[in-house]
Amino acid sequence: MKQEGTHYTLAASLLHWSIAALILTQIGLGLVMDHLTFDDMLAFSLFQTHRALGIATLLLVALRVIWRLGHKPPALPKTLAPSARKLASSTHFLLYVGQILSPLSGWALASASSLALPLSLFGFFDWPLFPFPSDGRFEEPLRTLHHWAGWILAGIIAGHIAAALWHGLVRKDGVFSQILPRSGAGTRS
Repeated sequence: MKQEGTHYTLAASLLHWSIAALILTQIGLGLVMDHLTFDDMLAFSLFQTHRALGIATLLLVALRVIWRLGHKPPALPKTLAPSARKLASSTHFLLYVGQILSPLSGWALASASSLALPLSLFGFFDWPLFPFPSDGRFEEPLRTLHHWAGWILAGIIAGHIAAALWHGLVRKDGVFSQILPRSGAGTRS
């Protein structure tokens, strides 16, 4: 595992912020689709966009996991309590789980839909669907899983943002600045 410098690499930082932007967009789209009513064409367009962004998110998260397996993250400050280190580690693990489970459950939901609509990636090509029966019997359980995976991920993200702000504004210990994009030598993970 590579380890150099005190900051995340530019690649890791760009993946982090790209995934963050996609997930926050997805959460917003999900809330809009769940709580507002649109004409059929706009609703269809929103759902197709949500589905395509979900696959894009899943692909970027897979790339981030592969990158992370070969690059050790920067060390936390030595002044951080062991319980805070454990909480940070657990939160990052849960973030990865949520970032995988939420789009994966959405992909499964799209695959199990009784409408049997193709999962188009922005009109470029259709993403393959899982081979669920076409009778829709798995649709509602997968909708529930996807719904709660999104809400749980949103809660974990809120905690992650709160911790980042605490490190950046209260502790001022450099943890937050480690993930900000930089170029050049002396960066890692």
